[in-house]
Amino acid sequence: MLDSRPERDNKEEIVEALQLREVLTREVQQLSGGELQRFAIAMSCIRKVDVYMFDEPSSYLDIKQRLEAAKVIRSLLTPDCYVIAVEHDLSVLDYLSDFVCCLYGKPSMYGVVTMPFSVREGINIFLDGFIPTENLRFREDSLSFKMVETAEELIVDKTRRYAYPSMTKTLGGFKLTVQAGEFTDSEIIVMLGENGTGKTTFVRLLAGDTPDVEVDKQSWAFSLKPQTISPKFPGTVRMLLLKQIKAAFMHPQFNTDVMKPMAIEAIIDQDVKTLSGGELQRVAIVLCLGKPNVSLYLIDEPSSFLDSEQRIIASKVIKRFILHAKKTAFIIEHDFIMATYLADRVIVFEGQPAVTATATPPQTLLSGMNKFLSSLEITFRRDPTNYRPRVNKLNSVKDREQKTSGNYFFLEE
Repeated sequence: MLDSRPERDNKEEIVEALQLREVLTREVQQLSGGELQRFAIAMSCIRKVDVYMFDEPSSYLDIKQRLEAAKVIRSLLTPDCYVIAVEHDLSVLDYLSDFVCCLYGKPSMYGVVTMPFSVREGINIFLDGFIPTENLRFREDSLSFKMVETAEELIVDKTRRYAYPSMTKTLGGFKLTVQAGEFTDSEIIVMLGENGTGKTTFVRLLAGDTPDVEVDKQSWAFSLKPQTISPKFPGTVRMLLLKQIKAAFMHPQFNTDVMKPMAIEAIIDQDVKTLSGGELQRVAIVLCLGKPNVSLYLIDEPSSFLDSEQRIIASKVIKRFILHAKKTAFIIEHDFIMATYLADRVIVFEGQPAVTATATPPQTLLSGMNKFLSSLEITFRRDPTNYRPRVNKLNSVKDREQKTSGNYFFLEE
């Protein structure tokens, strides 16, 4: 199909940049979500047109592929064509665009588009919820990313430590080596790595899959939110919640902390099978957090299908819930802003996707991010207004400065 309509002579570069070389001979039906997404981006990029449009080019892709895709899309720009993209991952949006329009309104009723702003201004206006040019507030509270929020809330009792041993797990031609590590209560550990480096496999090992060599490991009661959610439940959301998590559903604290901010009220009487991706995702997160008598929460990509605002709300809900419940959460997340906001510590997965990978022991946010970003060759700085991480443009002054000093991830306290 890629050969059927090349109108520009850039097919080879694009196949190379989007890592499509291995899948060229496959049928389109056999591609995975991420491969399909990269293929769709490539199909648009080989056309010669005046306006390119991309709708959420980052979904299903991991952090590295997101930024590769953003580079490819940026490379289409010539003096006589436009690129228009819709994007929920703010760090990709930042990297990708020159100008930003914010849209606000009531979902499925009406929407209003603002005039274009510069990237930084536009994203900050969106997070702030106030448009100065129109003197209009479209959201009651502003969203900000202070990492310091957790420090003063409550001093956590770190005495209860749990550990897991080193293990290996082989699946077909893929081998995952896990180095021993430990974690404590009230802690969120985010797993960073490309697609196909065994993050979900590691979650399954914690949840009780047997490794290649039997080891003595503690078994924990856990609650899992899987990556793909397929609704099979006949009945409404209310029935599902009552059946699965009755105690939490009736509990006023759970209602104010989790159900209200996740806006479950609006969809509570809809059939589970008719829900959209984002609605299902919100129900799945609530179900995962509401499960009784659990000491470990394993959440796989909580941000997929959610828009930028819901992502930030979801991360706040998860973070507050884990702190108050004094439990541990292991989270797999590709949205960079969300990952930095959630993480107390990080596990980095290194290696060659789908061949071998190693999971490091949990380490601090700073050293883990540095390790991970140095393998991707990307640097981040912080925005002074609302502290969100911003990607440095490739080979910009900041980018080169941070690379030479070895500070890939910048936390200015």
